[in-house]
Amino acid sequence: MSIKVEALVGNVERPFEYGNVFCREHAGGGERLKIGLNDGQDACALALMDGLRGPFQLLFVLHTTRTGAGLGRYESPELTAAEAKAFIKQFGRFLSEDARHDFWVRSHKDDATIVLDRHNVIYGYGPLDAFESALRGLGVRAGETPAVPDPHVHYYHPEWDDTEREILGTFDWHVKPLRETDVQIRGSPSEGHGT
Repeated sequence: MSIKVEALVGNVERPFEYGNVFCREHAGGGERLKIGLNDGQDACALALMDGLRGPFQLLFVLHTTRTGAGLGRYESPELTAAEAKAFIKQFGRFLSEDARHDFWVRSHKDDATIVLDRHNVIYGYGPLDAFESALRGLGVRAGETPAVPDPHVHYYHPEWDDTEREILGTFDWHVKPLRETDVQIRGSPSEGHGT
């Protein structure tokens, strides 16, 4: 298993865990769930999708590359639940274990969005009660989700480079430029990790 993000204590990289907790928080004039898992972020995303009707659209935000791929916001075509889940099952480890991207799942009819960010925090927007029920079914408890350590280091693992290329060839993605808030680092990442 690859590590996506670690705390930086002095100049030493140290593992940390979120504790498998979730909480509600205010964001953008509404509420969302903030979910901090120690692992299994891809399985959690699949569980949160279970109650959603779709159709789905995926957003793969490639903000850092080790392969020379074009940075951008890669929007999938409209997908069925089976197609969206198949993508997560195929690429879930990469989505959970490498920090070169953020990943969004959108169900338009449910007005629901699930975000797996570069810090391995999951955000849920939409049917929060249903999301909370799914989380409890996974053994995730309500509580204060720990903050991402500051400072910290992100990892971009060479062993996932082929997977990055494979993802970009999966769909006829509609690619938009990164937003300023998407940008992770300026220039290219150092071998294997960045801050």
